[in-house]
Amino acid sequence: MDIKEIWEKTLQSLENNINSTVGYKIHVKDAATPVLFENSVFLIAVPMSINKNMIDFRYKKDIEAALERITGEKVTLNVIISEHKDTEKIIEQKNNNNDEEQFGLDMVNPKYTFENFVIGSSNEYATTAAISATEQPGYIYNPLFLYGNSGLGKTHLMHAMGNRIKENHPEFNIIYVTSEFFTNEFITSLKEFTTAEFRKKYRAADVLLVDDVQFLETKEATQEEFFHTFNDLYSLNKQIVLTSDRKPSDLTVLEERLRTRFSQGLTIDITIPNYETRVAILQKKAEVHNIKIDEEILGYIADRIKSNIRELEGALLKVISMSEMAHKKIDIELTEEVLKSILPKDGIVKITPNKIMDKVSVFYNITKDDLKGKIKTKNISVPRQIAMYLCKQLTDMNYGAIGNAFGGKDRTTVLHNVNKIEKEIKTNEALKSDINYIIKDLESL
Repeated sequence: MDIKEIWEKTLQSLENNINSTVGYKIHVKDAATPVLFENSVFLIAVPMSINKNMIDFRYKKDIEAALERITGEKVTLNVIISEHKDTEKIIEQKNNNNDEEQFGLDMVNPKYTFENFVIGSSNEYATTAAISATEQPGYIYNPLFLYGNSGLGKTHLMHAMGNRIKENHPEFNIIYVTSEFFTNEFITSLKEFTTAEFRKKYRAADVLLVDDVQFLETKEATQEEFFHTFNDLYSLNKQIVLTSDRKPSDLTVLEERLRTRFSQGLTIDITIPNYETRVAILQKKAEVHNIKIDEEILGYIADRIKSNIRELEGALLKVISMSEMAHKKIDIELTEEVLKSILPKDGIVKITPNKIMDKVSVFYNITKDDLKGKIKTKNISVPRQIAMYLCKQLTDMNYGAIGNAFGGKDRTTVLHNVNKIEKEIKTNEALKSDINYIIKDLESL
């Protein structure tokens, strides 16, 4: 049996053995994707930390027991929160053995469709364009470039396009990939002298969906390779869809010729959803899980979590999970109690060192531990200096307090780093643009 068949049989077994069908459906059946089965370790990926926590806390032993019944061997379950890069590292460790299709890295996610995407004023134009582009792939809106902050639905729309095109053109070769995975795969091809196979794979695509192209910045050789891949596909009228956290002109560290290519089709921003759209998203999410929740409660959640759909859905799942664990009905009192752990008492999300480090680490594709650590390579030290600078600018912390937040750094080190960034942004437009973007992202919380 392959990994998908094992997981399907495991799900069937679990349905008959798990007491809470609501929790099972939300956190296991609807959320988990099988990634890897090797050396008696079965790895699954889930989209949010609450899914992982609930599986680890409540369902892990049941899942392991089911896996053992199906496979006939002792199995350990591991759960990761999938942000693409985690699964890519696992695949890379398998020495690029061409099992990508097994793990779904080159395939669209069937869970993301136009039918389950909630349309509002913040994304209506993008959705209309995406649907139109699927009617004649490669000839309308090519490339289609979607940009906006994290968690607003860009990836959902991209996968929905892939699913619609697959439905209309089952013979098409559709590849979904993140820019980071494209980069890692290209580096592997250089090491193993398999660049011909790498190029053949991507240039044979009828539809190429590339997520988070901002991570191509500063990767000169990968940009060169992607430029030629882009040109080959575009010249053959193959559909290209790209997403980013910024519009092409703001990707200032990207080569000019790539920014030009990205801009030559249709560029659309996806903005923060309004209150009505947020409520509609919560209603749709509740319907998916067959749970009836009073609109007053959905409105309460929507009124307090405004900037990120992923966080909005996560809050709803947390309310549902708490209701299940505490055996309480979902009412305003329970919802208020749950949201206290997400929002401060006054309902206003304040900028903190942790939030700054979260945003900076995501922006520069490093970890918070890197920011707090002692590594002094430029790709780590510069983001660390920027994070310290933002702490000084956006909080009331003194240099000593900032140093403590960054793993016990000396106040003179913090002062030096802050002064360095203050000086450099006066002449470095790219750095200034990056910092302004991060500030904007923080202020949208």
